Amino acid sequence: MNALDEILAALPVERLAQQLGEDPAAVQQAAGPAVTSLLGGLTQNAQSPEGELSLAEALQQHQQRDLVRDGGVDVDRVDPADGEKIVNHVFGNQSTGVAQSLGQQAGVSSDLVRKLLPLLAPVVLGYLAKQLGGGNSAAGNILGQVFGGAGQQAGAGVGAGNTGMLGGVLSQVLGSVLGGQAAPAGNPFDPSTAQSTHQQAQAGGGDIVSQILGGLFKN
Repeated sequence: MNALDEILAALPVERLAQQLGEDPAAVQQAAGPAVTSLLGGLTQNAQSPEGELSLAEALQQHQQRDLVRDGGVDVDRVDPADGEKIVNHVFGNQSTGVAQSLGQQAGVSSDLVRKLLPLLAPVVLGYLAKQLGGGNSAAGNILGQVFGGAGQQAGAGVGAGNTGMLGGVLSQVLGSVLGGQAAPAGNPFDPSTAQSTHQQAQAGGGDIVSQILGGLFKN
């Protein structure tokens, strides 16, 4: 099961629909593309050293909140204001265009997507934090390695000690979700090939996510 399937399986769609005042079937339709777009945006942000370190810090914070558990997601513990900040950080001035594109892709209103993204964003970060922070035995503590690399070269400038590992792992995760275009076979949270995946992304001008997602982020 890939990251998208695991996140969707944990979502209480009926509860989300009730909270949003929307039809559960429409929420279900929109959730998949919305989660994929969030994974794509986070992966894109992590392709620079500064972005990777900033994302690692955000993931560490969400690891402590423990939103995603074995029993699913507790929607009542999701902070929409926090989600709004995440969405704005991930998509910036493209947020409106992303909501419109996702609405068209899913066959739902862009207003539904606009309301859904802030609820899903903390869930996506919480899921990734659980996997990357040592909750997945195959992954080890990737966040710890990112912070460790930054600490070793702290005097060389912001993000100078960044290893590229987090960006590489997220590229693998996104590739797994989208059918393996950017990911090798096997567990996408396995850090063993993360560095090479990150290097491939940077060699392509840092635009690997845009290439994979096609026109998803176009306004």
